[in-house]
Amino acid sequence: MVPVTKGTATQSHNNHLLRYLDPGALARLGPKLKLVTLAAEEVLYHPEDRISHIYFPTSATLCMLTIMDDGRTIESATVGNEGASWLSASLGTSPTPCQTIVAVAGDAYKIAAEYVEDEIRQNRIFHNLVSEYSHRLLISSLRIGACNALHTLSQRAARWLLITGDRTSGKPFAITHAFLSALLACSRTSLTAVLGDLETSGGIHTRRGRIEFADRASLERSSCECYRILYDNFQQLHSRAKALRSSYPPAANRPFGTERSETSLS
Repeated sequence: MVPVTKGTATQSHNNHLLRYLDPGALARLGPKLKLVTLAAEEVLYHPEDRISHIYFPTSATLCMLTIMDDGRTIESATVGNEGASWLSASLGTSPTPCQTIVAVAGDAYKIAAEYVEDEIRQNRIFHNLVSEYSHRLLISSLRIGACNALHTLSQRAARWLLITGDRTSGKPFAITHAFLSALLACSRTSLTAVLGDLETSGGIHTRRGRIEFADRASLERSSCECYRILYDNFQQLHSRAKALRSSYPPAANRPFGTERSETSLS
């Protein structure tokens, strides 16, 4: 993990969840946000680790990887610029049950979980935003679990590529076949064959560990219904977040502490 000097917390609109912070929350949390660069396959948390920091990706993609006793792995949830990793830890949850690893290299804002917890306690609007996001992430995780159990590898690979493409704004991204096969719980040989089929059908191009999008419509036809369900789920999050933002009281622009009568959970 490498701290970077480019950008500031006032440019946190590159993360959609931070974009919806009320002005008061951004003023308090902004100075504590540190922009860092995350390397591909960098492990942020191991199973049973206590969550000390929360990551708000701007261009990175993070994956929650479940590891079985025999070493087999599978994706349980993935987070991109629509949200944050282990935001629920600020609500007093237990240690992480899985490994959090960087699936696509890029930048993220990092902040100590205690600062986020303090804001949740004092700011009803922010509490509601965190709760809504946690709910949407749970829905996403449940759908991914069902998809992994019931759909073909080709459908699941197309779904994963489409969702990741949304998070990268359709830009090419680097990921090894070995790592993607670990996310999808398949052999590298099987994944390579599936990616070859997706390329033959015109959906993607693969270039030395990089995925390029050629025809999204073709890729959607190769996917299952889960891509559209996951996409709509986070679109509903954006709609709800916008509604919360429109409800910000005038006190949101006042100095910290003066708005508590209107935004406090108590």
